Amino acid sequence: MTERTDVVVVGAGVSGLAAARRLHEGGLRVLVLEGHGEPGGRAALMPASEPDGLPAGNMYLPPGARALLDLAAELDVPVEPVLHDAALQDLRVDDDGDVHHSEDNVPLGTSWWTRLRNEWIFAGFARLSRNVDLAEPWRSAEAQELDQRTVRSWLRSYTSDTRLLGLVEEALTLDAGLPADRISLLWLLAHIGPDLPDVDDFLRLDPALLVERLAAPIAGCLRTGRHVERVEQDEQGVRVGGPWGEVAADRAVLALSPADAAHIAFSPALPPEREGLQREWPHSEIIRTELVYWRPFWRKFGLSGGVHFDDGVPAWTLDDSPTDADEGRLVAHTYMFDESDPLGADRRITGAPDRHRALLLENLRVALGPLADDPIAFTQSAAGPDTYSRAYQSPTPPGFLTRYGSWLRRPVGRVHWAAAETGAFPGNGALDGAVTSGHRAADDILGGA
Repeated sequence: MTERTDVVVVGAGVSGLAAARRLHEGGLRVLVLEGHGEPGGRAALMPASEPDGLPAGNMYLPPGARALLDLAAELDVPVEPVLHDAALQDLRVDDDGDVHHSEDNVPLGTSWWTRLRNEWIFAGFARLSRNVDLAEPWRSAEAQELDQRTVRSWLRSYTSDTRLLGLVEEALTLDAGLPADRISLLWLLAHIGPDLPDVDDFLRLDPALLVERLAAPIAGCLRTGRHVERVEQDEQGVRVGGPWGEVAADRAVLALSPADAAHIAFSPALPPEREGLQREWPHSEIIRTELVYWRPFWRKFGLSGGVHFDDGVPAWTLDDSPTDADEGRLVAHTYMFDESDPLGADRRITGAPDRHRALLLENLRVALGPLADDPIAFTQSAAGPDTYSRAYQSPTPPGFLTRYGSWLRRPVGRVHWAAAETGAFPGNGALDGAVTSGHRAADDILGGA
């Protein structure tokens, strides 16, 4: 069976829904195909918690995420500031399992000079990024030189202070999701941007509510359970198909990760550069664990719920407790790269959900006390292979952006590309980038590009 429409959108994540909504408002007929049973993509990473069915936790965003904030305001999705109580203390758990109080997850024993230089390095990154084209970093004046260097090599050419290097690499890993030796300096400068947000200015919103309201106007055009296996195009149009059938359209928007697009058969074949981009797309993954307790008990002990674990399981936690409810909620993050890197975890543990859960709860008990070992709900994102990519952040390795960057958004015939990874920097790879990329692809079609 073949359905016909003006534009077919593959992927009902935030970028696909944003594109479909704008195309629909522009007067075009749209069909949205989603392989999962529900829309949302990576914004719907977490299911409701078990056994109580509480909704998944919040998404966090910097105040500069203007496209996302404007969309949330338009859809009446509440955005609230992340509250920081200066009276509550962060914790660090070292490799020996010893617990220490810390300041913003920096060990209190760190010298004032190291702290100052730590802040100065990040200010230096921001200054360097002012010379980077955030729309197209690969076109920057020194793009080739910056893209050939890893962040780690640049840091080591700057200082030999091992304590300082450790602190900086930890902070970068927390934000980027990969170790500094795998990240291009050009990517990092574009990702940071010229204006470093203050950690106290971060905001949060409910991604499930955002997806629900974003999808509502196009609910009749949304087809779930439609995994796409092939895309064919010619002068007459484009055909998108799978075991469920086929959709014929004038144009297609592929609102999915380049890594996911690599699994689709294209006819005619994509240009070699686009195929290379998809085939070599980097992949970083984080196991997100949400734990719900009767109360945010850690506050009673003067603790913020923010804990940094040097052994990597989990790497760090934060307090995601609702402001209008009594229950306490912690979100824990474990990185899926080797334990030899900062904040990395033992793959034998991350690949075994039961072992990962047991060790995570044990480490939380060590840090926060016995109450942490008994959550009323425990929900964890999947680890290991999956049909679709799950990680937002995709730091690129050295040489990648200057080789493939110009192909990130370039249409191929009647096929247009969206998804968070095609957004402009510094929002590239995040929810804000998903919104801007969906709007860009839709505007290109509406404008006849």
